[in-house]
Amino acid sequence: MRKITYLLLIICLFSACKVSQTPQQTIDKTENKPVQVKHKVSDLRAYCLDWLGTPHRMGGTTKQGVDCSGFVCNVYKEIYGIDLPRRSQDMIKVCKQINNKKDLKEGDLVFFNNKQGGSINHVGIFLDTDKFIHTSSSKGVTIGRFSEKYWAERFRCGGRHPNKK
Repeated sequence: MRKITYLLLIICLFSACKVSQTPQQTIDKTENKPVQVKHKVSDLRAYCLDWLGTPHRMGGTTKQGVDCSGFVCNVYKEIYGIDLPRRSQDMIKVCKQINNKKDLKEGDLVFFNNKQGGSINHVGIFLDTDKFIHTSSSKGVTIGRFSEKYWAERFRCGGRHPNKK
């Protein structure tokens, strides 16, 4: 019953999103060339909803199985037309670091350290004040909460790609 309630809540959250079929064009500042964006930024939640429940697979990049950075790379390519590095440790290097969660905007990256004393090794996408979407090794693509003790203790920073509008 709890799973059904949670699923209905997620569907309600995402149902207000409108999917756009009109491609947008932005400029890739690194190569100064136009880049076709398949979706509008407002489609982020709708696009991510389609991935919910996709199983975790280390090194995966498809709906048959995806890891955290593979999921984030797919979302950024489809929604923003941005190619990100494949590893979370490299993603933070191409982003403007945001240390205060209050300064994060929908679609910003959120970085975590799941191993004590280690470097960043997990990435997700900020949705709102308390929610982010990511790939969990046990649940697959799922929505996490910053208020959960596990994630609160492991959050390191956010990041905004300079080409993200």
